[in-house]
Amino acid sequence: MSAVAHINGVFDVLNGPGSPFETGEIEVRGQSYTGYTNAPSQVRQLWMAVKADDSAEYLVYEDERLTFGEARDRVLQIANALIDDLGVRTGDPVGLALRNYPEWILGWWAIQMAGAVAVEMNSFWNGHELTYGITDSGSAVMIVDQERHDALLPHLDEIRAGGVDLTMVVARATGEISEGSLRWEALVGAETVPEVEVGPEDRAVMVYTSGTTAFPKGVVHSQRNVVTNHFNMVVLTLGIRLAEVSARGNDPLAAAGAIQAAPQTVMLVAVPLFHVTGSHCVMLPITATGGKLVLMYKWDASKALELIEREKVSNFTGVPTMTMDMLASPDFASRDTSTLQSMGSGGAPNPPHMVDAVNDRIENAQAAQGYGLSEVSGIATANGGMFYSEKPGSAGFAPRVGQMKVVDDLGVEVPTGERGELLLRGPHIFVEYHNQPEATAAAIDTDGWFHTGDIATIDEDGFLSIVDRAKDVVIRGGENVGSAEVEAVIARHPAVHECAVFGVPHERLGEEVAVAVHLSDGSMIDVAELQQFASEALAPFKVPAHVFVHADPLPKNPNGKVLKRELRAQAAAES
Repeated sequence: MSAVAHINGVFDVLNGPGSPFETGEIEVRGQSYTGYTNAPSQVRQLWMAVKADDSAEYLVYEDERLTFGEARDRVLQIANALIDDLGVRTGDPVGLALRNYPEWILGWWAIQMAGAVAVEMNSFWNGHELTYGITDSGSAVMIVDQERHDALLPHLDEIRAGGVDLTMVVARATGEISEGSLRWEALVGAETVPEVEVGPEDRAVMVYTSGTTAFPKGVVHSQRNVVTNHFNMVVLTLGIRLAEVSARGNDPLAAAGAIQAAPQTVMLVAVPLFHVTGSHCVMLPITATGGKLVLMYKWDASKALELIEREKVSNFTGVPTMTMDMLASPDFASRDTSTLQSMGSGGAPNPPHMVDAVNDRIENAQAAQGYGLSEVSGIATANGGMFYSEKPGSAGFAPRVGQMKVVDDLGVEVPTGERGELLLRGPHIFVEYHNQPEATAAAIDTDGWFHTGDIATIDEDGFLSIVDRAKDVVIRGGENVGSAEVEAVIARHPAVHECAVFGVPHERLGEEVAVAVHLSDGSMIDVAELQQFASEALAPFKVPAHVFVHADPLPKNPNGKVLKRELRAQAAAES
């Protein structure tokens, strides 16, 4: 039997009648889709349905440990305090801007319990960028840490001028907080489930993505979007494991019982929680299935290996550089990694050779890969186990609740194996770009297909491979950097006549940000000074690491568009 036959056989069972993941036709905003007929209508129902004992550990951060029982109490306290003390109403945006602390997760679930919208802001943003996120989203309540609080202090008048009367709830306050702000510990409401009315098409989450516009776009997800992504995650994970059992000639139904009886999943959370990978693809499914989350403040391979050994971590997901860092660490050989079962990657393409490296060097673990975007609420395809070893260059296959096709420049579907733009469709696709109807209409066509901008192929088994990115985005260590956003800053320098931002290869990060500049007549420029200029308006990971000064105007096509492919080639020749 082929790979697709085993996968379809498992999906027939997982998506069949009577299954929790039974599928059928549903209507979403006037479109007919295949959806999960038994899925809850609210994200908060996933939290309330967690079957873990109150005494089971849920969150681990440094030397702190929080049980599910303690988390349940605190989530209700915060949710009711948001409603009763801060006036948050159903559908109101509530921002999150803090590092990977337990408070991020507790705050996110509390926002859902209150029927509000969790606005996940990049914790690496500086004060200017956070101000944009607050005024764009209208988040009058922000859950922040001390660093984000301090970064916002100089911008409070600007935020008020933008129409937002901001209240900051400061977690882990280590210093003074501004007048009108509250310490996290001061939010203590009733430990009762708030009575709110939330429908499946109401907003649940908004995340910000860097794209081809000068400013990040707010990607709006409905309750149904987020719940569907969770179900897709579970079905893909189970589907890969059970299809592998079937391919090896064993009974997948018997294996399903063993999986359900397995010990608690322990996930190391090294990716930022504000990414859909961290929140929707790691935090949410591990929580909903009663697992434990081990949080890292920042990435450090040695620390990760220490935590894997100490906490007996079973699952890991990060950008590929993180896995490569651990395998290359001088501590790798001396640390016990035998509890690891899955080494997942996402956020950037996985080097095919890494699949064998994981499978060979981590005795009980198998490599896994996912492809997704902020606009699909998390994941679109997944690959793992023996299928990944057979197709190491592929991002995997899609669940049945999720269609995909590859089209040419005229929008016509191309034959199997040919290149074209990847289009996705399903109830996991985002609702809209916040306050940007033109951008929304350009991204989602009238039939509900989302145009990803990624160039891809789909093989005879239905496995997806991403060939190139049509979107003008640099992916630096898993962080998306919108070229137009950086260009908008660089272009403000008085010496710069024109500029273009692009990615250059980097062994560990995948790409680094580079900029080509053509100066105004008679102007001179110092590279370090230009980088300092950029750093005043951009987060550090967005500041160009390479500056190429061109004496002539930048190369362009007949339409006047800068030919970044030529710039990349010239940069490679100079390096």
